[in-house]
Amino acid sequence: MKKVIMNVTTSEKRIAVMENNEVIELHLHQPMHEDIVGNIYSGRVIDVLPGMQAAFIDIGFGKNGFIHRDQLLEYQQSSLPEKEKKSISSFVRQGEEIIVQVTKEGSDRKGPRLTGIIEIPGSYLVYVPNGDYVAVSRKMKLEEERERWREIGETYRRSREGLIIRTVCEKQDDQVILEELKYLRQKYESILARQKQQKPPSILYEANDIVERIFAEQSNEKLVEIVVDDSLVYRQIKERLGEHEERVSLFVNKENIFSFYGIDNEIEKALKHIVWLDNGAYLLIEQTEALTVIDVNTGKFQGKENLRDTVLRTNILAAKEIAYQLKLRDLSGIVLVDFIDMKDEGDKQKVIQAFKRASTNDRNRIRILGFTKLGILELTRKKLRQNISELVQMNCPVCSGTGRVGSPETIAFKLERELWELRGMDHEAVWIEATKDVSTVFKGKSNEHTERLEKTLLFKIHITELESPIPSYLVRHFGMNAEIVERIQSIKK
Repeated sequence: MKKVIMNVTTSEKRIAVMENNEVIELHLHQPMHEDIVGNIYSGRVIDVLPGMQAAFIDIGFGKNGFIHRDQLLEYQQSSLPEKEKKSISSFVRQGEEIIVQVTKEGSDRKGPRLTGIIEIPGSYLVYVPNGDYVAVSRKMKLEEERERWREIGETYRRSREGLIIRTVCEKQDDQVILEELKYLRQKYESILARQKQQKPPSILYEANDIVERIFAEQSNEKLVEIVVDDSLVYRQIKERLGEHEERVSLFVNKENIFSFYGIDNEIEKALKHIVWLDNGAYLLIEQTEALTVIDVNTGKFQGKENLRDTVLRTNILAAKEIAYQLKLRDLSGIVLVDFIDMKDEGDKQKVIQAFKRASTNDRNRIRILGFTKLGILELTRKKLRQNISELVQMNCPVCSGTGRVGSPETIAFKLERELWELRGMDHEAVWIEATKDVSTVFKGKSNEHTERLEKTLLFKIHITELESPIPSYLVRHFGMNAEIVERIQSIKK
């Protein structure tokens, strides 16, 4: 049974989904990082590229969005013979107005991914205005139940409409979708009305309204409680819940709601590289721009059985935690997991099955490619939005995101090479500021290295201390020796 905690009183909106008092999902919304997945726009076709079978659409959001031919509504509805062999130019033209929906956020280099096949999600179904089909969740266990809902969907849908029946409808009465279907139809009609009133590019529908997201992504039947700290949002949810309004409550304590429920601590944990497992083993999670690498280590766990059982138990425990961490941190793209080495193929399959079971409720599609010859598990998780780390952290301005900086020895030797290029210069002396660690390496024992350089390079070297968190130096001044000495002494005073 789920509980949703909503911290929406401040500029940053935060939502946590809890199950059995454990945080299983985190959603953060910052004004500077607008979440546009699911948004519907009236766009203008800027460029059509037959070579890529794609087009670029201006939706008024900085970088132009990208849409593939197969995602165009005109392509989907086309009755042309062998349409898959037709160029995108047969279905869309430059300058044309088009309604599109964002399916994937863009990045610094790429614009958002778009589709012309509009989907409007609800709690019980997804409404596809031009889908012309009925689909039923594969997670419904009984084929008879799935067939029953296909028939119900066909009964209620209008011409060209598409309905995707969610798992939550299983064993429910067909009346549960009727009111929601009317609501979603009205929402789509309002989108079309807005399109007629506005010139492209313009936004027609914002999918990430907090209240709408709760009802679209969480099952009403499993939501035991919603706790919110804003009175306006509280009233909105209460109205939407109708006869189940008792499920929502208003948080009125002075303490921040996330602190009260211990969620702030979970956010801090979700940003750490190391995740400890219950048996003393641990995961090391490293994110790069291209992929995520997870290393499984035995750590403090030695085991009481034979080595194979110890390794298998640890890897299964790690697989479950990895499934949880991927969802909690919203990690996506290519994921490589370096489990503790297993020789037996059966053991590897047990680890994969443990991961699959643990990721059953993950809404993002996960594809497992299996173990490589090096024993690394390859998988992918579909990316929809920025993950937590991307939202709340930035690359270190000191190390530029590498996590590493030059050592004192490296920086000192660099300074020495720079001074060698100045040998025989016209100035009598040079003044250098350097951090204490760099200065110590550069001077050598009893300043012998500096003295040797001065004799070879034929100028005096004066070094004063530089305050910096990283090993570094700065060449301050060239000039007469007496002049530099005087300036250094005046600073010390």
